[in-house]
Amino acid sequence: MRAVNYIVGFVLAGLMAGCIPDPLPVTDIEKPETKIVVSSQLVPGTGLVVFVTKSVGALEAGGNSDPEVLLEKIAIADATVTLRHGTQSDVLNNLGNGLYGGFNTPWSSGDVYELTVETSTLGTVSAITQVPQAIGFTSVDVQFYPTGFDSLLQVDYSLNDPVGRNFYMVSVQKFSQKQNLQSIINPRIFTHLTDDTSFDGKLFEEDFRTLFRSFSKGDSVAVVMSNVSEDYYKFLKLRNDRFRFSEFSSEPFNYPTNVKGGYGFFNLHAPDIRVFVLE
Repeated sequence: MRAVNYIVGFVLAGLMAGCIPDPLPVTDIEKPETKIVVSSQLVPGTGLVVFVTKSVGALEAGGNSDPEVLLEKIAIADATVTLRHGTQSDVLNNLGNGLYGGFNTPWSSGDVYELTVETSTLGTVSAITQVPQAIGFTSVDVQFYPTGFDSLLQVDYSLNDPVGRNFYMVSVQKFSQKQNLQSIINPRIFTHLTDDTSFDGKLFEEDFRTLFRSFSKGDSVAVVMSNVSEDYYKFLKLRNDRFRFSEFSSEPFNYPTNVKGGYGFFNLHAPDIRVFVLE
């Protein structure tokens, strides 16, 4: 049950960190048009969760923003979210706080899905994406290194890369027993990116260290790998590991998107989630 709770926490944090641009550093410019922001996450063994918000100005979503107030301000709670595949069409369930879920859809690699979000005040946006091949860890382990004022976590992992272009996102996130809204709103997720240019169709082994993160003995840590689309990989590269939900809806017009008429990314990559307790 504890592992399930960590998975749910990671999914929520991942959604809220899925489209995170930086706020603009100036204050004397005209505020851009407010648009719908979309992010999505497949939940292992459960289904799809979509997070629907609206964009706001950088000053409204500054680093000192109260997370509960910000979430209430940007979440779109009355949208109609529809998922289409071929001739099948399903309206996602409203889970509250801008979250919408679908739990009965079978996902197959290569299938194409269209997501439509209809709102009463911001109009309608849509996005199309293809389900990437699900690729999991062949092996994964973590090593904890206390260093006094800070700490390091080394992740050792391997995967069997199928032939063809693949793009990998490996994320690391700490969870506490009492996960609060602040830690979910501003998740300290470390993301490591790699593509298979140098190991196409081969067994790949690698290790990396999480920098500028604080870990302690007894912490629970989720290590998550997904094979993502090339477009989303490019988006993640541009984002450059800046993870603050307070910047989630802050004028993301300089970042790529697959949402027509809005911002964010509609994804259907399946994560392989492993949970470790640091010793």
